[in-house]
Amino acid sequence: MAQNGANQLGWLEILGFREPRDREWSLVRAAQLRELSRSSLLPTVAILLGGLFIAWQFWSSVAPLMMASWLGLFVANSISIASTRRRNLTRQGGASRADLTRSVSHCVIFGLFWAIPPLFFAPYGNPEQLLMIAAFSLAVMGAGTLALSAIPQAGIALNGIIGAALGVMLARIGLPILASMAFSYAICLSYALLVTGRATLDRLRNDLTLDEHREVVDLLLRQDDRANSDWLWQIDARKCIVAPSARFAAATGLKIKQLDGLPFLQLLAGADWKNSEVSDEIRKFHQKLRLGETFSEFLLPVTLNGRQRWWKISGTPRLSRDHHVMGYRGVIADVTDRQAAERRTQKMALYDTLTGIPNRAHSNDLLGERIAKCAEAGNICGFLMIDLDRFKAINDTLGHPIGDQLLVQVAKRLSGLLQPGDKCGRLGGDEFAMIVANTSYGQPIDERARQIITALSQPFHVADHILHIGASIGSAVCPRDGRSAPTLLRNADLALYKSKEAGRGVHMPFEPVLLKKAEERRAIEMALRHALERGEFHLVYQPVITLSNREIAGFEALLRWSNPDLGNVTPDHFIPIAEETRLIDSIGEWVFRTACRDAAQWPENYRVAINISAAQLKNPHLSSAVISALSNSGLDPKRLEIETTEEILNRDNEQALKTFKQLGALGVTVALDDFGSGNSTLSFVGQARLNSIKIDQSFIRNAEEGSKASIAVIKAVIAMAESLGISTIAEGVENSQQFQLAERLGCKQVQGFFLDKPMTAEAVGKLVGGNRNRAVA
Repeated sequence: MAQNGANQLGWLEILGFREPRDREWSLVRAAQLRELSRSSLLPTVAILLGGLFIAWQFWSSVAPLMMASWLGLFVANSISIASTRRRNLTRQGGASRADLTRSVSHCVIFGLFWAIPPLFFAPYGNPEQLLMIAAFSLAVMGAGTLALSAIPQAGIALNGIIGAALGVMLARIGLPILASMAFSYAICLSYALLVTGRATLDRLRNDLTLDEHREVVDLLLRQDDRANSDWLWQIDARKCIVAPSARFAAATGLKIKQLDGLPFLQLLAGADWKNSEVSDEIRKFHQKLRLGETFSEFLLPVTLNGRQRWWKISGTPRLSRDHHVMGYRGVIADVTDRQAAERRTQKMALYDTLTGIPNRAHSNDLLGERIAKCAEAGNICGFLMIDLDRFKAINDTLGHPIGDQLLVQVAKRLSGLLQPGDKCGRLGGDEFAMIVANTSYGQPIDERARQIITALSQPFHVADHILHIGASIGSAVCPRDGRSAPTLLRNADLALYKSKEAGRGVHMPFEPVLLKKAEERRAIEMALRHALERGEFHLVYQPVITLSNREIAGFEALLRWSNPDLGNVTPDHFIPIAEETRLIDSIGEWVFRTACRDAAQWPENYRVAINISAAQLKNPHLSSAVISALSNSGLDPKRLEIETTEEILNRDNEQALKTFKQLGALGVTVALDDFGSGNSTLSFVGQARLNSIKIDQSFIRNAEEGSKASIAVIKAVIAMAESLGISTIAEGVENSQQFQLAERLGCKQVQGFFLDKPMTAEAVGKLVGGNRNRAVA
């Protein structure tokens, strides 16, 4: 490929003083260096051998220091040339000016090396040796011209130095004509280098251009066995199809004659190609053709024979000498199947596979987009987090298939409640969300929430079942409750948690106090995880008094927690968290070990009562932990009493009854704490084989105030307990009136602050001492 006049290199470009602007010249420099390294091996070896021959001829006549310096320069330059040659042959990518200058410098040093014999060795030589120097100098200049055509400036420098040295030598011995001929010879060789250098550089540039074109053609044609669904396309300046291939025709369902000359846009856009009814993709594609842009894998939807296909089109413009677009050529790939698979994959990544509505990740993205739009327009948007009530019971009793169908109907019902701009999604399990596009603070968001609760409270017809569920909702509003999707999600979740605590079937908006409580709870949970190993727990003991003789019957062990950062944390704050995190099991084991060890130091007539929660009773290893504590402490099992609350009746109590039976066989007794505050049943009282019942302090307090109902309940409980042989304990006695009331109503035992405050194990030891009985003052 010849360079035209506009692209022909000037002398400054050939000599490296200026670089053209029509391409990346670093690639040309790299090609120059590779060409030099490939063509200079044999001339360089021959010249070095000639240098050794010169050294041999003048070894005895030239001063040793001069000869040693010359040979040192000879060896150093040879090593440097070999290293540079290896680097140039393995070079990847372009080369810098510094790389080219380094090669020129080697040639200059080579010229100086060959200038030493004519200038410094010649005075010591005979006519035959001088003729040999002249012959070798002329040979080196000729060889350099042939080898350095890729870098003309290097050859000119080499020939100039050697020619000048040779001319000086000839002038010294009285041969001025030959000296002038040596100078002329050097000039002629320099001109030859300029001419051959231009030709060599043009050839290298053309080779690079051909390589680029070959890469483009390979990219467009995709000549690959895997590309059997691709075909070539070509259009002329009128944007009409030219020379369509058989594969192109087969892909369109048209004959080659029908396709030839057909406007390309008509094929892509169909009958509406001349008006504005085309898609945005077709419009963008036409814009690229009009501007003469190169494009790769431009995705277009195309309707052929009533079926939509997806094509990826790559193309490059065909330019005239004056850079006008003469047409386009390129390649088309049918990616319909691949596009369908990608869309399915994208839908699976963004939408819930069961209900078809956005999943959690996509809901987060949609919420973020809505927040951004509201911020731009100055509007208010809301986020509702919806939890289905009673869904778990349906899923457990009727099975997951019924539960899944119910979730599908819930999603449809929620979708039917959407207003323009709203979105709903499934966050996971039985948890849904709704993004309210436009709302305001207060009543409007509450009305939307109540509308959802009402809709989901209506019966669902699933298979042969009529199902009733409900919904609890927590809401957060942007920007008041947060300006980001994660913040609104967190705050709506906190509000949802509060709505569940409020009894379900209600809507609770977010309040800042909820976040404060959540942060406090998080701090308690983090500190609680290390409290046991850091020794932050301790036990205190509150006496239980027998009314008939005013003597201490035993003590109730109460757990206390003192944290360096949180201070004294009350059990009602940390016990629920311990239960949820299952830390209650390890804490409970510590309580049993400590309380049994302390009680073992008391006189044998004093008992110890330890509270356990419903969560602990679900642990099948609880009885083993209690037995281990009794065994290690040496405490008689009959002196240990376990207290539990009526909360256990709201859960599966089979494991609890099994534990009570195992411990009861050893002599451990069971007490029911806070009796009357929950869902006590006579059947459980009988099955658990209770030793005592603690009457909740609220009844004692109300009875003191004259509540006839509370007095009647206390009397009924005492009567029932006496008939079953169960002792009754009035707890929370705080004054003498309550003490006398408990005694008058027939309670067997009492405990409370009026009698004694909880005390440490050391205080208990001092209190009971060695006395087997102690009267209450």
